[in-house]
Amino acid sequence: MNVDKHLRVVLGPAIDAARAAMRDLEDDDVPGRLRPIAKRGDGRLPVPLVATLLRSIDEDEWFRSKALEAFERKGSSDPVAGAYLRRDTGWWRLVCDAVGERASDEAAGRSRRLERDLEDLRERSLSDRAKLKTARKEADAAARTARASIDERLGPLRSALSDARLERDRALEQADRLRMEAEEARSDRFEAERIAASLTEQVRHAKRMVADLRRRAEEGTSESVPRDPIERARWLDRIAVNSAPYREALTDVSPGDVGDTPADRLLPAGIAPDSAPAIDALAGVDGVVVVIDGHNLLGALDPSTMATGRARRNLIVALGRLVRHLGSSSVEIVFDSGLRDGRAVSRSDDGVVVRFAPEELIADDVIVQLAEEHGAAAVVISDDREVRERSGRYGATVLWAAALADWL
Repeated sequence: MNVDKHLRVVLGPAIDAARAAMRDLEDDDVPGRLRPIAKRGDGRLPVPLVATLLRSIDEDEWFRSKALEAFERKGSSDPVAGAYLRRDTGWWRLVCDAVGERASDEAAGRSRRLERDLEDLRERSLSDRAKLKTARKEADAAARTARASIDERLGPLRSALSDARLERDRALEQADRLRMEAEEARSDRFEAERIAASLTEQVRHAKRMVADLRRRAEEGTSESVPRDPIERARWLDRIAVNSAPYREALTDVSPGDVGDTPADRLLPAGIAPDSAPAIDALAGVDGVVVVIDGHNLLGALDPSTMATGRARRNLIVALGRLVRHLGSSSVEIVFDSGLRDGRAVSRSDDGVVVRFAPEELIADDVIVQLAEEHGAAAVVISDDREVRERSGRYGATVLWAAALADWL
């Protein structure tokens, strides 16, 4: 899917308004990186310059206000471009939905064209079969005519027989050509049917995977040690918490060796790190940086939709409630990135910092780096045991994704 093309069309009125705003500015007032665009006048912009213009609209509030003035002065009524320039609440969702609709329409158009091409192939195949049948009839008729002529006038009509044979040969050559064209049409039809069958099988496989994920999420276990890795890790953590008093009683340390660890300060005694009250306890601590394992939390909420962009966007909106709950503390969520060099850090309308891991890292590494950076002020939320252990080495308080999932 060509996202840049669709984004350029969806935000076309905003781009036109920004270019109109530049034409109204004095040369010295045009931002430096936009001057190559201003020099082009009304000419068509290549994709890199369009990206530069959109980035300037996003980052330069003054320039965005000029573009909005030009947009309103032109009397433009495009709702998506207007929300984008005004930065209305949820503007990015409107832009994403508009791009998705254009991409969906384009995909539907391609599907309809493929269906028409397949139907054309089928019609040509039927037509070629009819031509082949007619050619065979013509050849048979020519042969019968030749044999009748030989029988009637064996001597004088040898030349006529030769002509008939030539006619038959030409008819057979034509029949061969038609047969080859029919075989090519049949091959094209089989290839189209194979592709359709492959797509159907992919859909079935995806449905089986979704059903299997739902089944696994709904199934429990009656064994003393859970089979599921996450449940097994949670079981081990509970054992560690329950056995802590006995280990401390057997450890020969002086009172000064037992410090007030970050976990002791941020999580009161008696509150389990995988329970919703652990999230409530964070509201009383100032300056906390809550770092969330994004895909891990999506899996805890609903494994069947954890890989969809819609689920990610809905989760970011839902985390606005956590931002308001924490007050002076901040919330950052980290996702794995599928794009080269990762994506820039962004902030949602509700104040949630959204990070995507660079191409050379995974989200786990970025989370641990943030834990190292903020130290005792960090609260890491993940069901991944390794992420919790690595973050805890830097003094971070670690909670389960299930705690935040229950709290939400």
